[in-house]
Amino acid sequence: MSYDGVMRLAREHPFTKGRMFDVDWLGVVKGCYEEAKRIEGKSFAGAWVVKRVGWFPGLRMLEKYGILKKEGETVRGGRRAYWVMPDMDGVARALRELGYL
Repeated sequence: MSYDGVMRLAREHPFTKGRMFDVDWLGVVKGCYEEAKRIEGKSFAGAWVVKRVGWFPGLRMLEKYGILKKEGETVRGGRRAYWVMPDMDGVARALRELGYL
């Protein structure tokens, strides 16, 4: 599922430079993958990924594509959610095919 989600994301949200809020979503996926790999598949906060790739508007977009899954309730007064990447192998395969790994 996550392989298909990454490939669909690549088709539907191409990165184009020059616009104020354009986000390299595949770069964000790569940052999430690296963070998930670093913590051995456990849950991580989006803020940890921001440290890797810079600002982006949040990870709900990646949940929509089946790349991430929200784990538990939002904490810190609604300002932080924790995420897991259910199919790290599928995400890695898609990122490799797209030239991001």
